[in-house]
Amino acid sequence: MRLNYSWRLYVGLTAAALAAPWTAWAADQAPPAKAKDVKSCAVCHAPEEGQMRAFFDNVSMKSQAIQLKLDATAEMVKFDEDKLQIVNGSTPGDIEKSLRDVKKGHEVRVAYTEGANGVKTISELSIKPNMSVAAEKKMSTEDVEKLITSKETYTLIDARPPLKFQEGAIATAINIPFPAFQKSVDKLPQDKNALIVYYCAGAT
Repeated sequence: MRLNYSWRLYVGLTAAALAAPWTAWAADQAPPAKAKDVKSCAVCHAPEEGQMRAFFDNVSMKSQAIQLKLDATAEMVKFDEDKLQIVNGSTPGDIEKSLRDVKKGHEVRVAYTEGANGVKTISELSIKPNMSVAAEKKMSTEDVEKLITSKETYTLIDARPPLKFQEGAIATAINIPFPAFQKSVDKLPQDKNALIVYYCAGAT
């Protein structure tokens, strides 16, 4: 069922490879390895074999390699510029510009295969798109500070993962992680015209 709540304001906020017989595989290929995702991605996404969700760090077009960050570790993956597919790239058809435009620390998902030498080669890189929010539906940090010290009735929702919420949150906020939203509608005000302020880790 689709919710009809009126959102008036918005605050812009190595596992081992799977073992398998090699008889049907070329020497430079292996079955898709078990996925490794950053912890924050595990809140919204179930791990998938042959895929990895991480933070983009940097790219070298000369060596055709990308370094990804997975929490406290780093992962280097290779790519073939002529075969790599980029989803949500800044410049469709221009692999190099699309890769260079990805900001350090931005969330990405890669599809890969792991060769017999342990090197991961990616065939697809999906860049998490930035969220577009209308200016009239945004609030500044100062606006939120004024709101929580006022007598106005409102509901402040922190949509970040529970661990991040426990580390620290805006006063009076309740935690409803995005994946759990449909199961938490009872926490929303019954009045559909009520003021609801929603924030996460950033406008992504």
